[in-house]
Amino acid sequence: MIETIAIQTAFTLFLCAFFVFFQIYMTKILINNVNNRITQLDSNLAEAIKAVIDTKMGENFDAPNPIVGIITEMMKNNLNKSNIPRDQDGKFKVIEEIK
Repeated sequence: MIETIAIQTAFTLFLCAFFVFFQIYMTKILINNVNNRITQLDSNLAEAIKAVIDTKMGENFDAPNPIVGIITEMMKNNLNKSNIPRDQDGKFKVIEEIK
């Protein structure tokens, strides 16, 4: 009776140790695979950036129109000016006309 319990316990411990080491081994394989793929992705990205820089794609764009820039600045300044009175609750106040 005790021998069978000891054998079953030893077998269970052996299986647990086997599965733990198997998980560690598989994790190492997966980490190496991910590391290799990240390295490949990094080199592909570097090659793509180099290709874009070498083709000088940015040279074909026109310079921004200065008039459009001035109008944009005027619109930004008008948006920053808030002349609408508000209550403490943040609601708009009713502006009474001066008689």
